[in-house]
Amino acid sequence: MKNKKTSLQADFEELTALAEEFESGKLDLEESIPKFKRGLELARRIKKRLSQIENEIKEIKSEFKDLDEESELVEVEPNGDEDFTS
Repeated sequence: MKNKKTSLQADFEELTALAEEFESGKLDLEESIPKFKRGLELARRIKKRLSQIENEIKEIKSEFKDLDEESELVEVEPNGDEDFTS
């Protein structure tokens, strides 16, 4: 794996740092406006990337859906007998 942080992780960390600055209440109005804009840009990028990841996961699950359909389920009856169903 890469040692370098992913852009998603770096964006999230930067957004978290900006949020902490705002929560501290130490920013004046002039410096807060560009930071607020940067935070919205980061939030947009994060949301877009998370949506892409979600779609990739859906595609992968769809690609391997046949594995779920082929597997057999084993249910144990209260009397200890196994019931094999597919």
